[in-house]
Amino acid sequence: MDTALIFLNGHYNLHRLDFYRQEIENAVKDGSPLLCADGGIRIFDELNRHFSVNFIPDVLIGDLDSGANCLTDARKVIKKWIGKTDKDLTDGQLAVKYAIENYRSNRIIIYGGLPRNDEYETDHFLGNLKLLRFGYALTRVDNKDYSAEIRDPLQTIHFVLSEVRIERKNSGLQRVSLIADDSDVTVEYSQNLRWDLTTFHVHPDLSNALRNEFIEGAEWVRIKLSEDSAPVYVIHNWYDSQNED
Repeated sequence: MDTALIFLNGHYNLHRLDFYRQEIENAVKDGSPLLCADGGIRIFDELNRHFSVNFIPDVLIGDLDSGANCLTDARKVIKKWIGKTDKDLTDGQLAVKYAIENYRSNRIIIYGGLPRNDEYETDHFLGNLKLLRFGYALTRVDNKDYSAEIRDPLQTIHFVLSEVRIERKNSGLQRVSLIADDSDVTVEYSQNLRWDLTTFHVHPDLSNALRNEFIEGAEWVRIKLSEDSAPVYVIHNWYDSQNED
């Protein structure tokens, strides 16, 4: 898969900067493009100052109002969109669209998608969650190869079209929740979950698939959807006793 990393203007866990550093270093090593949606460039600024490195995003997209006073530059700034499409598409949508159209990316990994704790940005988070689906809409021609995630130091949100294998992150509690937009989400089978989801219908109006768990000792979980199932969000978060947030 051609992977693109997109950094949004949302919450970043500054107690866990090593996580973002490692993600960017891996992406650079793999040749994956780094895109910033407006103020998302500030995490690069933070990493460069904290670690004395020189991470530079490949593309910066947006009206630049949230990236003010940032010392880090991007290799390319999409200025032609400023003031033209900001009413039609969000900066995050523009970044996803750019990655798919210009880098032919069919795997999108998003950072900074969660709301900042003190700014009540629930609307932004819900919009960012929809970015996973937005990318699929741009690539969809029965495209089961498309993959999208929102990643954070202690959580990953997967947009699953067919199946997903989730690896254990540490020795602590590993929670797995499924959330549907559509009425026709059905699990064909699951493996290594405390409550088996085989033939389970994930209802869009009921929270009937939240807070499942890895079985004790399991190193991974697999969830496979039925052939005709609609996509589903699979949220994996893990307990860490040293979590400072």
